[in-house]
Parts: sequence; structure tokens; C-alpha cells
Amino acid sequence: MGQGRLRLVVGAVALVCLSLGARAVQLSVADDARYGTFSTEAFASERVDAAERVTGRGAIVSADGQRLAASLDAGKVVATPYQIEDPEAVAKSLAETLGDEAGSADEIEEKLTGAGKGASRGYSVVAEGVEPETAREVTELGLTGISVAPDEVRAYPNGPLASQLIGYLGTDQAYGGVEARYDEVLKGGQDVELTLDTAVQRELEVALNETAETYEGKSALGLVMRVEDGAIVALAHTPGYDNNQFAEAPEEVKRDRILTDPYEPGSTFKAFTMAAALEEGAVSEQDTFMVADSMPVADVVIKDSEVHAPEILNPAGILQHSRNVGTIQVAQSLGGERLVENIKRFGFGEETGVDLWGENAGIVPPFEEWSGSSIGNIPIGQGLTVTPLQLASGYAALVNGGLRVTPHVASNADTGEPGRRVMSEKTSSIVKGMLQTVVDEGTGHFAQIPGYTVAGKTGTAQKVDPETGRYGDEYVTSFIGFAPAQDPEYLTLIVVDEPQKAIWGEVVAAPAFQNVMGFTLGYYNVPPDRESTKNDAPTPDPVLAPDAKKEDSIR
Repeated sequence: MGQGRLRLVVGAVALVCLSLGARAVQLSVADDARYGTFSTEAFASERVDAAERVTGRGAIVSADGQRLAASLDAGKVVATPYQIEDPEAVAKSLAETLGDEAGSADEIEEKLTGAGKGASRGYSVVAEGVEPETAREVTELGLTGISVAPDEVRAYPNGPLASQLIGYLGTDQAYGGVEARYDEVLKGGQDVELTLDTAVQRELEVALNETAETYEGKSALGLVMRVEDGAIVALAHTPGYDNNQFAEAPEEVKRDRILTDPYEPGSTFKAFTMAAALEEGAVSEQDTFMVADSMPVADVVIKDSEVHAPEILNPAGILQHSRNVGTIQVAQSLGGERLVENIKRFGFGEETGVDLWGENAGIVPPFEEWSGSSIGNIPIGQGLTVTPLQLASGYAALVNGGLRVTPHVASNADTGEPGRRVMSEKTSSIVKGMLQTVVDEGTGHFAQIPGYTVAGKTGTAQKVDPETGRYGDEYVTSFIGFAPAQDPEYLTLIVVDEPQKAIWGEVVAAPAFQNVMGFTLGYYNVPPDRESTKNDAPTPDPVLAPDAKKEDSIR
């Protein structure tokens, strides 16, 4: 048998092996025609059977059985340069068959002659990730010195859905997210099943996109977490990107900012100050404070969000109206040293232990490094930094009876022993009740969901101007809440960076929370715990809210 015929047979056998390994290769890769001929949406929704997979990189699969990342069978076109007698003619034939995948005929000719980057006289890769049908056509050309070997290409069937969480598999390594964290597991051919649900994820992404667009926010992010154990049901950012076009995406949008980018949380942090004071016995539910609309603390003046006459408020009233001055008075009753101890107990200032790489621990200034004004900003969530993931994890412990949770995205993640207790069940119950009044009667009323008790906290935190080092005129706006209020199953966090048309957590973030949490409760069939009637008042228009407030102001 001649060498040409032998190579043709070898190439055909390789292609048969490639084809035998194929599934129904039905996958929809949004906006990527490269994979269109062997892709349909059916592939993404097929339930994954571990017994079907025996080779290749494992898939990343959502809790509802959707493939979020999968390796597709493809071909690799390989050249043996010294066997090619007419590189120019062969390059022209390959260019016509492969199209743009392998470059121009001139670029291919460089590879065939061993002149291309990474090429050698004995072996040169002409094209990788070639569609099976195209690979078959290359084999049928019968070109001396050209063969087709089995290959895989990583595809992301749902396009931009949860891209930062999923991560990306490059030709050299895995970049970020689940692809990087569970690289060894996936390389071993095992699938990784996530706690993320695609229906909730889509709802969250839509809410973030609409909110950022409506209020002209620089960016937005959010997550949905199971309160009991820290399982992440949805995690999203906007702007996002599509892992199928990873190289074209700006670097700044590829970070999973929920765990990598700490920020000053503002008023959402006040619940921890209140919990610490109650747990330590520094204040009680019945204690009252004379709360003015401003107070000097060292060299700064702390203001409430609105001018008001001095008012007598208990701790619940202070949270309900998000009073900065009242929160600082509570913190002064506790003392800075004990406040820091309690803040650290909730896990702030350290990594949460989430099963993803790149987590930032945030900064909680040690008490010995406090300035005179620290007691005036740290209790209201300024002067320290937390990641959105830390805040959600802390709230889970705050409202689940006082037990720390370890956030996780893999369903079989090793989260260690049950979380340690950080406060009593009694304090947890009291704080839940206080946060419910925030939604029922206070600054969070746009978060109300018909049929359910809802609790949570708004936040509108000033950002530090990087040029002056002082608080400026841009804000991070947020809402974090949970439901049902006294027996919570899920919590949702919404954060919008630098909104321009409004800056108040009540107006910008709470309605997005309402949409996402309302969907989540219904989707998981959480029983309603509050009677709703046809006489219920309609949800107010947040854009026109007359009493919307910016809560945190340090001047």
C-alpha cells in the first residue's frame, strides 16, 4: 500500500474514532457560527447521565440539569512538513476547506513549511477545534503530509449566562470560576454539578441588566443564597460577557467581583452593629435613644439622610428609619473593641471559604488602629470593606439562628463541619423582627412581596474619591433581604455601582430584589406565610417615591 493511501486510511480511522466519541452533539452556542453545524439548543437542556461519559473533560452542570460548559468532539488538522512536496497547493486546498479557522493560505503555508510560530519540520498544527464535518472533508482531500486527529473544543451552551462563575477553559489553562477551581476533577472526566439553577440565574441577570440600564449604573451584581447552608443558587454581574468569545471580552468584566472586589457596604451593615449590641447586652429591645439629625464624631460630622427634629427611637426604630446617628449611639454603648470582636466573629476580614479561587478577605481595621472618628463610620458600614459574598454569608448567619455558613457553588462541596455559632437564636430572632419592620414600615417597603413576610436592609454608601482620598459624590446602592422573614429559606443581594438617575437603595435596588426574590419563592414552591387580599395597596412607583433617602453621609 502506498504511503499516500496509508495516510488516508490513518486519517479516516482517526476521524472514525472522533465520530464514535460523539454524543448527539446538539448544542447552541450563542452568536458563534463556528460551532453552529454541530450544535442545537437541545444539547444544553439534555439531562446529564454520568454513565454516558467515559473520556474527555467533564461537563459543568446546573442544579436543574443544564449543561453550562461541555467539551464537544472536534478534529485537529496536523501537518508533517517534510512530507509535503507542494506546500503552496496544499495550503490553498486547506484554506478553501477550513475557511477562516486556520487563517489565510499564506498563513497555512508557513505552518506547512515549518516557518510558522510553534511549527517544526516534523510536526505542525494547522487548525484545532475543527467541526467534525469539516474534518471529514479534510481527510477526504487525501493530501500527503496532512492528517486529522481527534480533538475537543470547550463550548458554553448558554452563552453569557453565569460566565464569571463558570470560568473559561483556554488552550493553555483554565481561567477563573468553576473551570479553574475544579480543573483536576473535570480533567479526570467527572462532571461538576452546581447548586446554581438556570431559571433563577436568568431572572437575576434580567433584573440586574434592567436596573443598571434604568438608573444608568456603572455596573451591578447580585446573588441568591440558601440561608441554611450557604448554597449559591444564582450569582450574576452586569456588564457580563460570553465565554465563547472570551478573548474579545474586556478583562475587567471577567472577574467574579462578588468575591474579588471589596467595597464599603453602608447601611446594610447596620444590622451587624445592632446584633452585636443586643448579643453583648449593651442594649435591649426596650432601650430608647434621643436621636438628632447629626452628631460630631472627632473631626467629622455624621448626618442622617434628612433633616429632622430630635426623636426618641428604640433599636428597631433606628434600623427601620436607617438612622446613622442612632446606630452610632448604639455602637458607643457597646464600645469599639467589642464591636470589632463581633464583626470578626461573623467572618468579616477573612475569607468565607467559598469553593472558588481569588477571594478577597476585605479589611476590618483592628481596634488598636482606629482613629477618633472610627466609631462614627464603622458601625454604619463605612471605613471597612467587605465583599458582596461576605455580606451575604454574614446575613445568612444573622438570620438562620446564628450559625456561620460556608458559601459554595458545587453541590458536593466539602463545607466542613456545621458552622459555629456566632450569636444566640434569641438575638437572631430579634434582629429578624427588626429587619422585617424595615420592609413593612421603613426604608425597604419597595421590597414587599405579596403573600410573604420579607425582611431586609437598604444601603446607600458613599465611595471614596481615589484622587482626593475623601468621600465623594458617587455611591454604591444596595438591598439585601430574606424571606419568609421569621423562617427564611433564601436571601438575595442586589448591588448597583454609581447609579446616576437615583442613588437610594430603597428606589434603585429594592424593586430588583422584589422581582428576584418573588420569582425564587414561587419557583421553589415556598409556602406563603402572609395573607394577601385584593385590597392590598399596589406597589408604589419607586421613581416617584417622595420619601426616598440617601442613608449614609459623612461630611
